[in-house]
Amino acid sequence: MTMKGEKVGISDFFRLPETINDNDYIYATYYLETPMDLYEAANAFAAEQSTGTWRRVGYETDDVRERHGIKIAGIYPIPVDIRVAHLPSATVMEDFKGKREGEARFNSAILRLAFPHINFGPKIPNLLSAVAGNLYEMGAFTAIKLIDLEFPKEFLKDFPGPGFGIKGCRDILKVYDRPFVGAIIKPCVGINADQLAQLAYEGAKGGLDFIKDDELIADTAYNGIEERVKKVVKRLKEAREETGEETMYAFNITDRMDRIKKLHDIVVENGGNCVMINVATAGLEAMRELAEYTKVPIHCHRDFAPMWARSPYLGMSFLALTKLFRLAGADQTHIGAIQGKLYESDDEVLMSMRGCVLDLHNIKASVPVSSGGQWAGKAPVNYRKMGHVDFLHLSGAGVYAHPDGAEAGARSVRQAWDATLKGIPIEEHAKDHKELKRAMDFFGKVVY
Repeated sequence: MTMKGEKVGISDFFRLPETINDNDYIYATYYLETPMDLYEAANAFAAEQSTGTWRRVGYETDDVRERHGIKIAGIYPIPVDIRVAHLPSATVMEDFKGKREGEARFNSAILRLAFPHINFGPKIPNLLSAVAGNLYEMGAFTAIKLIDLEFPKEFLKDFPGPGFGIKGCRDILKVYDRPFVGAIIKPCVGINADQLAQLAYEGAKGGLDFIKDDELIADTAYNGIEERVKKVVKRLKEAREETGEETMYAFNITDRMDRIKKLHDIVVENGGNCVMINVATAGLEAMRELAEYTKVPIHCHRDFAPMWARSPYLGMSFLALTKLFRLAGADQTHIGAIQGKLYESDDEVLMSMRGCVLDLHNIKASVPVSSGGQWAGKAPVNYRKMGHVDFLHLSGAGVYAHPDGAEAGARSVRQAWDATLKGIPIEEHAKDHKELKRAMDFFGKVVY
């Protein structure tokens, strides 16, 4: 099968030259399935997402193709027998009309392309239009997923990245030798500002470094953000006076774009020290604009984004998304959960973690956030698999559903981390720490 129109192989215009200035290109890696010949498919891909379409047009000169055309850096066929189109396609259905089930054959490969960033500049919407745009609509592609993005220094220099990152958050909290311990206010919605502030106080009193609004909490009539900030800040100050420890609270300012900065100012003017944005629903450029404006760290929640990432046959990986979150200014980024309740394997979570901390030239590292079914008994496995302490161990029910209340829940997680970092089995440590013992009795088996 070929695309309708002229039949071509990989032209010299789309072939990666032996000598190339990598600073001029963003490299994108994809998983691709197609009934086409893989080389013809790659050529069609490169034309569609840069200079051309299914038939060459008049002003698509050799010079235009050379300067603006996508270059094919690698095609790596995968030797698997695929008989079913993983994405619906009227084009493919028409071509295979009359054939018995199972007669269709689909080729698959890892495809690596070099995109000249002169085509779109340092703008995430335009970048995504290039690397994840019309290609998802092409009928001949029966599975396509963006796996990774590699950015050159020249492209990254115009992005804000995290303003605080790991070091900045550690400096605010004065916590340097262990993971941050945090919690999400539960219940998610339906409580007033006084109740929420009380829950924040109890968590902070128990030793939480970080507390956040749930992603479902908004600036609402029953719990407006100005009232919430004032009451939470007041109660956290009381906890700090009692414990001597600072607590960071992330207030959710996700809203219409014209409201986000206003809500940020309400947080900061009333003493708040962190804001939160649901990046996939608010938009990457909304977070980028906030990052260029904010006076406090940004906690980046990824709800809605799994719609793009979860399928192996469509969308984009969380590794690629996490890198984009960093470019747009996320100081703290959700990466899924080690041994948690979410769909990802631990290896996928660790891949997202690497997206938070790998070298991206001028872009600071973002705090990886392990969240989703976490409690004290998950401290050992998080530490073993992360391999370092530069992350946030974030619980919800693991703190707020503790049978003795939120303060005891927070203490149980701190106690678990004290034991883990000293190499003491949790079960042994729990003999002298009642909050940890009660957590084990209630939540279940410790995971190592």
